[in-house]
Parts: sequence; C-alpha cells; structure tokens
Amino acid sequence: MPPRPPVPRRSLLLAPALALTACGPATPAGSPVPSSLGAALAARRRALLTGDLDRAGAAVAADERGALRRADATALAAGLDDWAVEGLPSAVGSGEEGRGLLRVRVAGEARAVASGVAVRWDGALHLAADTPQPWDLSAPVTAQRVEGGVVLHVGEPSAVGREVAAGLADATARVDAAWGTDWPRGTAVVVVPRAADVTRLAGTGGDVDAVAVGLDADLADGAPAGVRVVLSTERFATLSPLGRAVVLTHELVHVATRATPRPPGAVVPRWLTEGHADHVARRGRDVSAAALAAALLADPGEPQVPADADFTATDAGRVQVAYAAAWTLVTSAARASGTPAVTALVRDVWTGTPLEAACTARLNRPFAEVVATWRRDVATGLVGWVP
Repeated sequence: MPPRPPVPRRSLLLAPALALTACGPATPAGSPVPSSLGAALAARRRALLTGDLDRAGAAVAADERGALRRADATALAAGLDDWAVEGLPSAVGSGEEGRGLLRVRVAGEARAVASGVAVRWDGALHLAADTPQPWDLSAPVTAQRVEGGVVLHVGEPSAVGREVAAGLADATARVDAAWGTDWPRGTAVVVVPRAADVTRLAGTGGDVDAVAVGLDADLADGAPAGVRVVLSTERFATLSPLGRAVVLTHELVHVATRATPRPPGAVVPRWLTEGHADHVARRGRDVSAAALAAALLADPGEPQVPADADFTATDAGRVQVAYAAAWTLVTSAARASGTPAVTALVRDVWTGTPLEAACTARLNRPFAEVVATWRRDVATGLVGWVP
C-alpha cells in the first residue's frame, strides 16, 4: 500500500551512513584526478557503466573507497545499467553544495528511478542522496530477469521472492487490461528480508505489505522517472498466495499511474488512487467483498470519503477503514459505469482535471451522486458484490 506523496530516497551506491568527506582525492594509481565536479561525476558514470571499480571511486577519499567499492560491486552484480546525476544548478563552485537528481536503473527496468541528491566538490566528490539503494543494505543482491521486469533478491533468494518473480507477468497483464500499455512495463521488484529494510529503502515508517518508491520527477528526457516496488519476505510470508498476488498488482497500478505526466498543482485525492489500485488488483478474484470491507462495514455511522491523512494515521483501525472506503467507493462507481470509465476518471484527475468535472465527463453524474450510491451499497452490506 504505497504512501502518497512518494518520499525522496537516500541512495548513491554508498553504505547508508557513508559521508564522502575527504582530505584529498587520493586516487588509485594510474587514475586521472578530476578537475571539477562535472568531470568527477562524468568520470564516475563512465567507470560504473564499464565496470571499472577503481576509476568509479577515483575521486573518493582513500579511507572511504573500500566501502564504496563494495557497494559498487554489488550494484554491478545486480545489473546496474545506468547511473547519473542530473538537474544540478548550472554553476556549483568549489566547496558549494548543489541539489540534483540521482538517476539509477538496473537491467530489466524500463525507466530509471530518481532520488534527490546533494553534491559538493572540493577536490574530492561529496554525495549524499536521500535513501539507500538495495545494494546499500550490506547483503548480496541477485537479479532475476522475468517477463514484466526484474526481481532483485536482497540476501538469499526466498520462496516468497521466487513466487513474486513467477507472478510478475500476470500482475503486469492485469494492469495492462485496465490501464493500457502506455506505461513502463518493466518494473524492478526489490525483495528484502525484513519489514525494517522496506522502511529504509522507502524512507518512511509504517507497517506496510509493499510500497512503491521513487521520487516523482521528470528526467532529462522530459518523461517521469520510474518507480520500484519494495516488499519484505517477513511481511509477504504472512499473506495468502492470493493476497500476495493482489498486493503486487496493486503496486504495479501505482507504477503505471505515476508514469503519466502530472502537471504542477493537480489535486489527486489519495482515496482515488488507492481505491483504483485495489479495484484493479481485486476485480475478478474469488474473494468476499464483505470480508475485504469488514472494517468499513463495522464502522458506526455514515461512511465518509477518506481524507489523505486517514491513510497515514497512527490508528491502524482508521487506516483500515480508509482503504476499505476507498476500494468500495471506486468499485461502486465501476459497478455503475464500468472499470474503463473509472480508469479514465483517474487519468483525467491525475492530469489536472478537477474531480467534479471528471465525474460529470466520465461517470455522467456529479460526485455527490457517486457518493450517495456508494453509501447505499455499504448500507446493504455489499450483498451481491463480486470484486
């Protein structure tokens, strides 16, 4: 269940607490000393993409190069296919700090994933990104290329991780059927051992089954950066096989949605994106609608459209009601107007159309009527519903 808005990430092919402070460039023998920040970043990128670990760390202080080299080696073993810093201010002087985007992609990912990064050059390269990468967790990373993308197993590959790899193609096809194929249909799913590892890679707290991570930003080519899915064996093992398939599909719906350019100022209520992701992930599955919405059906009083804050509340019961309300509200609209109409509504709102106008255009009725129908559905206990 991905939190919105997405949080920045801290990464850089570095150990998580590694600060590249240096008393001099102390480069390996035979490696040229970069003369500027731009030269240092360009040299590091070239070296990484050719697998030259010595040159990749050439501008880093000697006492920190070992940790960096280990992270770089793990990244290359995982299929690192792109690494670059872009979007820095045009002139960052010696000793000054600039903010940019770190762009990272592994083989099997259709789009590079971005994170914010602080960069400084004072004769040595200083990089501090916003969350770690999978290879910063001090464990081997094994890449498993499959239809639909790539699964990055952090640590020893688990049965859950192999199941995720086997199910990625089906989850991708389900998203295609609802959303269309105009999204980066190559997703990296990072499988980590512990829920705490998910928190580290996502840069956010919360007890979640899975999360879509990556900074919402346009890359240099003008298209949105990609999104990864992160999940833990610890949490996923507690779900049924059907539950795991649903959660994976849910996250891929977020990947597809966030691949659509979103103009500044577009107001997208979280209930709409979460409810739509659950609707797509659950429709056609052999599950009980009443069981899925149990928290909402047991909640006293008239159902309320969830506020964004409800999805990140510290009260777990409030969060469960919010997700159940979002799913039933979107599914109620889809029962009346069809899934294609609801998906078109999500696209419209995501790209800047106000919700009220999108409801009128796509559902042929105002939002108040959509809510009234939903409340009647909930009042009947969702009798006759098939997700």
